[in-house]
Amino acid sequence: MNYPKITIWIAARNEEENIINCLHSIEKLNYPTESLQVLIGNDHSNDKTESLVKEFINDKFYFQLIDIQKVINHQRGKANVLANLYEYSTGEYFLICDADVTVNPDWVKGMIANFEKDSIVGHQVGITSIKGSSIWHHFQSIDWLHALTLLKIAADLKIPLTGLGNNSAVTREGYEATGGYAKIPFSITEDFALFHEVIKTGFGFKNTINREVFNQTLPMVTLKEFLHQRKRWMVGALQCPWWVVFLLFFQALFLPILLIIGIFFSWKIAGILWVLKWVNQTITVLPTIIKLKEFHLLRYLFLYEFYANWWQMTMILFYYSPVKVDWKGRIYE
Repeated sequence: MNYPKITIWIAARNEEENIINCLHSIEKLNYPTESLQVLIGNDHSNDKTESLVKEFINDKFYFQLIDIQKVINHQRGKANVLANLYEYSTGEYFLICDADVTVNPDWVKGMIANFEKDSIVGHQVGITSIKGSSIWHHFQSIDWLHALTLLKIAADLKIPLTGLGNNSAVTREGYEATGGYAKIPFSITEDFALFHEVIKTGFGFKNTINREVFNQTLPMVTLKEFLHQRKRWMVGALQCPWWVVFLLFFQALFLPILLIIGIFFSWKIAGILWVLKWVNQTITVLPTIIKLKEFHLLRYLFLYEFYANWWQMTMILFYYSPVKVDWKGRIYE
């Protein structure tokens, strides 16, 4: 069987607690190592990331650690790491994950399946949930699965919205057609930027939900991390079509809207609308939870509605606050 050459890109900045778990999961991939290249970009880490990676990959010929020193096209952070890693890449397809991700053993096969079926497809998005133990972690997991299910629905309708920085793939042909991050203007949401540039060049895109492309990442532990993550996501979300932005704000302001309806019109109508929203939300994410066998999340679906209303309102307020985005120890405008 002919296995196409794959290059995996991992940006790592101060990931001493997570990177070895990620590399262990990649080591267990069901893919021939002679057709695999794993590039880890050390992005000025000041912890033990570099030494841990060096020790781990010492006897693994297909792993390579790249110390990121060069700045390409005024890029910063992860975008600059990926721009650098491209210069060392030999693969036909580029798969992207983060240093805190645990990949599925069949991840590579699942992510390139649509590329192999249709040469027009240039971008592929997988599905990611949160690996955690607390109720807040489980809420974050449902949040991810709900959002990615909506992205899948949009993709099936040929509506391009965004990529996914910790679980995505692009063909070499698609990446090079855009000029890559050496040409793409800097964006704090580098996955969004790359995805749309690939689409602009005429390539197709796919979002897939199955066990093969199902990876897990770690939750945001502190409220500060959580808010800055969501503020960064908002940067990309507000670049979506106007109707998507409208729906985003409508959802975020849903509780105040219900209060207005209840006070000035009818509490019964407000209650019915709330139930309809919860039912629609549940019906949307439930098949994904079942398909991925994340059954432990089922018990949290009702309470998730209260969490979702809280973080959506908070996200809007925090986005418009004067606080700059703090991500991986760097401050972004």
